[in-house]
Amino acid sequence: MKKMIVSLEKIILTFVLVFAVAALVSAQTKTEVKVGDLQKNITDQITKDYAGYTIKDAFKVVKNKIVNYEVNINKEKNNVCLAFDESGKFLKVVEPKLMHAALTTTNKTKVPVTTTSTSKTNSTVKK
Repeated sequence: MKKMIVSLEKIILTFVLVFAVAALVSAQTKTEVKVGDLQKNITDQITKDYAGYTIKDAFKVVKNKIVNYEVNINKEKNNVCLAFDESGKFLKVVEPKLMHAALTTTNKTKVPVTTTSTSKTNSTVKK
């Protein structure tokens, strides 16, 4: 019985270590980037496709050694988060993860998704 418990402890410890390593491998870092330091092709793309929007803040996101940028923009009450790759190519509109649970109400009516930011850096995109 004692050998069985020791073996079970070893198995559990092995699983814990495997999951810990997996978590470290998929770790993500997100650091704020000054709006003025964004690549020109990113700001040009926003100017072209989102005329009248203001860049609220931007972040460099590194996950699994892949670099992307997330740029939060807004116009009046419309907030949008855009993702770009390392070269500045547009990837997608990003939905906030915390809002996924609130996307539908009990009667299945869609709820609008918005993003917010606490950054003090605001910059209007100009051509």
